[in-house]
Amino acid sequence: MLWGDRPDGVRVRDLPPMRVLMPHLIPRRNSAVVYLTQRLDLTQTVPWLEQRSAEAGVRITLFHLLQFALVQVLVQRPLLHRFVAGRCIYQRRHLELSFAVKKRLDDGAGMTAVKVRLAPDADLLAVVRAADGGIAQGRGRALLPSEREMQVFGRLPPFLLGWLVALQRQLDAWNLLPGALTASDPLYCSAFLANLGSIGLQAPIHHLFDWGTSPIFGALGAIHQAAWVNESGGLEVRPTVEVSWSYDERIADGLYCAKSMEILRKVVERPDLSA
Repeated sequence: MLWGDRPDGVRVRDLPPMRVLMPHLIPRRNSAVVYLTQRLDLTQTVPWLEQRSAEAGVRITLFHLLQFALVQVLVQRPLLHRFVAGRCIYQRRHLELSFAVKKRLDDGAGMTAVKVRLAPDADLLAVVRAADGGIAQGRGRALLPSEREMQVFGRLPPFLLGWLVALQRQLDAWNLLPGALTASDPLYCSAFLANLGSIGLQAPIHHLFDWGTSPIFGALGAIHQAAWVNESGGLEVRPTVEVSWSYDERIADGLYCAKSMEILRKVVERPDLSA
């Protein structure tokens, strides 16, 4: 329905006037981006992950735990589970996380992206199974639906490709785009994540994508040793990781986002209490 509900979202109508105006005043996602970097203490996290992996008989990584923690945030703080399309704000229907997958760990290997749908009450092992399944699919020989689409459209002349992309953008803004065209697109998601730590890199400050509907991009860096001030005022060296977040402020204000990410901090730093 034109400017009504969508296959992936329900239009939010009881918004404060400023929230209604923001998508009109700031029409592009990257113009409304706010950046937040978290420094997380993994003193209790690292041994817990090793112990939990041994108990479950499956490798549970920090990236798995980050995804689980983000699910808790999106469930408990629903204003973050919104997106802007056609200059309207929508509450997302499904909880879906996307992440980049390297086909192989070498310079010449291609990169793809996968999307997994999770239940709001998904436990950590459910997240592990979904994420590992998505990674296996992304690294498989068979092309993903989004890869097949890109392969087809990439062969078109530039003028025709540009016209088709502009047409899809407009149909999406008017809610006339069939849900089947966005269901497999990894940029139509609750959040997009990148695990830079898996290749030994620190977390960059990343842009959002103006294509799709994802209002959150999270980049996880490599675990390293860093100095922390303890309760006595002295210094301790502890296992540490940085996570960089990029966030579309049009869906909710920055304070709401910052408070929400403290939930994620608690889950990651003390998984024994919540995972």
